Amino acid sequence: METIDPAAAQKMARIRRAGAIGNFIEYFDNALYAYFAVTIAALFFPPGDPVANLLATFAIFGVAFFIRPVGGIVFGYVGDRFGRKRQLIYAILLMSVSTAAIGILPTYESVGILAPLLLLVCRLAQGFSVGGESTGAFVMVVEQSPVGRRGRNAAPLVITTILGAAVAASLSAGISLVFSDEAMIEYAWRLPFFVALPLGIVGLILRARIGESDAFKEATKAPARSASARPAAKESPLRRAFRTSGKQMLTLFLWVSLVAVCGYMVVGYMVSHLVSFEGYDQLSALMILVCAQLMAAVGQVFMGRLADKFSRKQFGMLLSGCLAVLLIPTFFSLSIGPVVAAVALGIFSTFQYATMISAGCALVELFPVDVRSSASGLAYSLAFSVFGGTMPFVATSLSSNFGHIAPAYYAVAFAIVGFLVAWKGLPNARAMDVTSSGESLHVDREATNHPVPTIIQAADAPVAQKAEHL
Repeated sequence: METIDPAAAQKMARIRRAGAIGNFIEYFDNALYAYFAVTIAALFFPPGDPVANLLATFAIFGVAFFIRPVGGIVFGYVGDRFGRKRQLIYAILLMSVSTAAIGILPTYESVGILAPLLLLVCRLAQGFSVGGESTGAFVMVVEQSPVGRRGRNAAPLVITTILGAAVAASLSAGISLVFSDEAMIEYAWRLPFFVALPLGIVGLILRARIGESDAFKEATKAPARSASARPAAKESPLRRAFRTSGKQMLTLFLWVSLVAVCGYMVVGYMVSHLVSFEGYDQLSALMILVCAQLMAAVGQVFMGRLADKFSRKQFGMLLSGCLAVLLIPTFFSLSIGPVVAAVALGIFSTFQYATMISAGCALVELFPVDVRSSASGLAYSLAFSVFGGTMPFVATSLSSNFGHIAPAYYAVAFAIVGFLVAWKGLPNARAMDVTSSGESLHVDREATNHPVPTIIQAADAPVAQKAEHL
């Protein structure tokens, strides 16, 4: 039976809270924009075709994602050179301020074309900060987790991701109930965006109180242990990542593509789909999503434990296979009624969000510590840029031109690719290299809930990486 040191458990709880608050804010921010997309489309663009304005609104939503890889590179460098803690503090500060700024922007009626340009600037700042936040939190938490509890410790970060979107939906629904349509257009839509400021302050306090990752501190000392390692220490982490871990970066990119498509189909697009193509009013659509999100949040507690029971490959194959099977029936169920829609969407979302647990473990176990933030930050952010940010726009276009089920077929293709990636690419490895040069090897050998029958040298891992084959 696994024994847990109370002091270590308390330290891990502080780390989880510090990581989770950023994930909450990230999805709270993006969800708010998506939930108020119809209102933003009416206020920040010239009067005309509502569908065209909605597409323009989603285009700005998507364009912001294209700066995420830049944020991933910059914040990844900070994380690998100066520490995970500093990376997370900078990211949450920028993310909170840029979100609150949306709440004070002038509309098209007031300043004309400047309105969508200012909106774009705020979204670009959000996207840049998320490039460092999205992977930085998982790295900080999973990197310091015992081997047999990495899935369970990653799950709270996913749960707060869900709750961020759910709280945004609840605030949107509450404001819709309290304020008239005229008040919503005039000022009430701005109020939820200001919530990002106190959330950011809480996040800064939580992150200021945690220490630096032990794995990172060990990695910073490793290059000094031999003269042969010193040239590698001067090489940028990203360049070293491409040299030593290019295959692993491609694996993470392909897996996170599935995470991004299915995730932003739910968070970034579903409310607009329910209103525009399924005939629900805004309040009903928001409540359907809130109920589904809460179901999924409860499900992640189970999914985190499941991730620790199965190998990474088995867990990934299970998730992607279930998503491929569930996607089309889920879309058909949306038109049956609000209860059926909420339940079906909740079941689908449970598996969809669990892909983030798999990704959180993979981005730690695929890469050595000294390039982990840079390698995972670029691959993860690039996948969300290409496929996550464009998902609302693509899904709206597909539904408009080919029918309301069309986005499901698009996502099924990614689920099939995800199954193949899980089968051939996701690591069964649980060990972690301290440096990509193999100068020092850190293997977490703490107790697990299942026996480890063999230890093999992973053929496809970075140099000198050990692996536990489950």
